[in-house]
Amino acid sequence: MAAIAIASALSACAPSALTTARSQIAGANYPAARQELVALAARTDLNADERREVKDDLCLCDFKIGRPTYTLAEQRGACLDAAKEPGSQSSSIIAQVDEAERSRDSQEVDAALTAHDLADAELAATDYQSLADGDPATIARWSKQIWTLADAQVFADSSARKHSLGGAIAEARKNYPNVAKMDQSQFTGWVAKTATVSGTALASSVEVSDSTVDLSVDDANMRLAALSLDRLATINDGMAARCGCDARTNVAVAETGFPAYFVRLDPETKMSEVMILPRVDPRIVAANTN
Repeated sequence: MAAIAIASALSACAPSALTTARSQIAGANYPAARQELVALAARTDLNADERREVKDDLCLCDFKIGRPTYTLAEQRGACLDAAKEPGSQSSSIIAQVDEAERSRDSQEVDAALTAHDLADAELAATDYQSLADGDPATIARWSKQIWTLADAQVFADSSARKHSLGGAIAEARKNYPNVAKMDQSQFTGWVAKTATVSGTALASSVEVSDSTVDLSVDDANMRLAALSLDRLATINDGMAARCGCDARTNVAVAETGFPAYFVRLDPETKMSEVMILPRVDPRIVAANTN
């Protein structure tokens, strides 16, 4: 009988504590309400409706308290956890958090591009792209701007270099005589084969134009690509041999379309060199605390 009485008393505490938290919310005292809710969330005797209400209210409190106490990522995490509960009302708050994050990302991308900061521009653009309901036209515009900025930085001396590339092009044709004779289909196949390491194709997409090779590499293969930069240099040497020109190989992250590597001929070494561009680790985006 005593055990039953204690259990009944504990069970009765949950609605009472939830009522107290709700009163704090009604008075806009969100930090105090959150403290009550965190204690409730740790309990194991809540029924399904009570647990849903506690999580929904935690989502609301984190959103109302907001930054800098709770980052957008933390707000979103609390609300996503709440939304897992059947009957949750937190989806509307998630939409508001995402809209705030998209707005922040947009401002940061534009500011970074103005400052010619590739790393910060890609970080914010990648975060924007990871959110639901992002504007595809905006992402496409940023991608084009990031590629243009990266190209301008990497090839800032291109006009001067063109006058000294004859030796590098001649060396490429000497080293890859068969490539120069390939048609576009054959050359594309050669690129794909060259970009295959231990049976794994680095590139999920290969596009060849008159003087440029565009490779898209899945994020899962980026580490392998980083260990295979010689393959990328070989591909660009082959392109130079084929076109007899200042060949360029562009390597993009397939998931984002943003640049990872540029490869160009070096007139001094008479070989292609790989330029490693700022790129975002998805784990950094996921842990973004701005």
